[in-house]
Amino acid sequence: MSCLRRYLLFTLMILVFPIISRGAAAESILAKNISVHVNNMRLGTVLKTIEEKGNFTFSYNSNIVKTDSLVTINADNWTIKEVLDHMLQSRFEYKETHNFVILRYAPLQLSLTTEKAAAEGDEYSITGFVADEQSGKRLENASVYDRSLLQSTLTGKDGQFELHLKNNGQPVTITISKEFYKDTTITFLAGVTVNPNTNKPKSLIDYVISDDYEGIENTSLGRLFISTKQQIQAANLHGLIAQAPFQASAIPGVSTHAEFSGQVVNTVSLNAVGGYNAGVDGFELGLIFNLDKGDVGDFQLAGIFNVVGGNVNGFQLGGLYNNVLGSVRGFQIAGLHNSVKRDLDGIQLSALYNHTRGRVNGVQAAALGNIAGQKAAALQLAGIGNIAQQKFSGVQVAGLFNYARNLRGVQIGLINIADTSSGYSIGLINIVRYGYHKLALSSNETMNANLAFKSGSQKLYSIWTGGLRVNDNSKLYAFGLGFGREFSLGRHLAINPELTQQYVYQGNWTRTNQLSRLDASLTYKVSKWFAINAGPSLNLFYSDQRNPVNGYAYVRDLHHSFISSSNSWSGWVGWTVGLSFF
Repeated sequence: MSCLRRYLLFTLMILVFPIISRGAAAESILAKNISVHVNNMRLGTVLKTIEEKGNFTFSYNSNIVKTDSLVTINADNWTIKEVLDHMLQSRFEYKETHNFVILRYAPLQLSLTTEKAAAEGDEYSITGFVADEQSGKRLENASVYDRSLLQSTLTGKDGQFELHLKNNGQPVTITISKEFYKDTTITFLAGVTVNPNTNKPKSLIDYVISDDYEGIENTSLGRLFISTKQQIQAANLHGLIAQAPFQASAIPGVSTHAEFSGQVVNTVSLNAVGGYNAGVDGFELGLIFNLDKGDVGDFQLAGIFNVVGGNVNGFQLGGLYNNVLGSVRGFQIAGLHNSVKRDLDGIQLSALYNHTRGRVNGVQAAALGNIAGQKAAALQLAGIGNIAQQKFSGVQVAGLFNYARNLRGVQIGLINIADTSSGYSIGLINIVRYGYHKLALSSNETMNANLAFKSGSQKLYSIWTGGLRVNDNSKLYAFGLGFGREFSLGRHLAINPELTQQYVYQGNWTRTNQLSRLDASLTYKVSKWFAINAGPSLNLFYSDQRNPVNGYAYVRDLHHSFISSSNSWSGWVGWTVGLSFF
């Protein structure tokens, strides 16, 4: 009777499976028909064209798929699989999941020999060996797994494997994967073996992570905490990801998903010391650390560090360190350091420094410093310094220095540096490499000779100035700084309003003598390197020095003041005339 049931069930499967296959094929991306006619076109461009025609997205490792190579193809109403086989010379394997097609480099073919496949009580045991189909050589470190039960093993040095699964009375489907080999899938049904099938059903894949990420296995922390077996699994299985509601881990590899944990996206992941997941779509807590190959969503908390190979969308908190190899959209906080390899849309806070290598749109705040690698529209706040390596259109505020390659916003700091600027730098020293640089010589009603260095942009430049009154019986010395702006009136004319604050030495250092001066000079540019200027000035002078010193001029006596009611303040209208170079 038992044999009869097996026969009837197997016969039913043979009859129904083609119908199911035809239905699946109708939905298959790879079975869609398209027409492609190109001659010596970049492979990357052709793949983009196929994506648009088929309304899906390719996922592949850009280091392996040579998108700059040239292809020629004339395909009329071919399937997408036929087009890919022609362009990629049948050296790749294709996996479908949702609206993605994964391109996996797999020029070789596996063979599976089963030595035992039998139910023993509550357990179903499968033993056998895996070999290279062409050479017959037995292969070490091939992954043998049941995706539905999230159980796996690796072949030994002689290609042997032994896999023990829970016997639930259902057909058992195992898959063999190895780097550079096409997958082989085989189904066992109550003593009947269904022929191997290299095209694994689409329903066996729930998730996919991009192979284009660098991979946490290549980071120093990943190499330290991820076992060799788990790294081999990751290399064999690539973008194959399962989904589960929960994982509990002691350390990577010692968890409810065992060595398959790196291939599972969990809704909740709780890790006593540290955990290793394909990703988290909900909540993750690690008392020491969390390692995730793919994306993390909603909330992640670690006592010391988080390392994420994909993107973070939500809140990430690391006691010391967060490292995200994708992008962050949300809130990132670390005791020492935050690192994002791609883009930031949100807020980074750390006690030491933040570094985003891609685009920044949001806030970076750190006690030491912040780095934005690409275009930034952000607020950077730092105790020491901020660096924007590309165009910056936000606000940089630092205790010591700010740097922006192309400043479109505002810098506020002791030292501000930019390569080019159409914004504003406010500080003691402002340097724009390809900006406004002038060395000016001038004379005015108070000082016979003045030397000033002006640096910044036409919108706002800083001024370092020093001057003296050349007269043996009425000497004066002055030095100070200020800001100016140039308003162009055409090719040769400009108006330069400048505000400076200078200390005036009248023979006594213990006294305060401050001169505030607003100049409005008309500048005539004789050439690119030389200009002359002249114009009026408004002066306000504060002094608590009540008596002149022999040999030095007394400023209050030099000019007629329009302020008559104060012993400390005086004011007058003056003039300036000078030359500028560079």
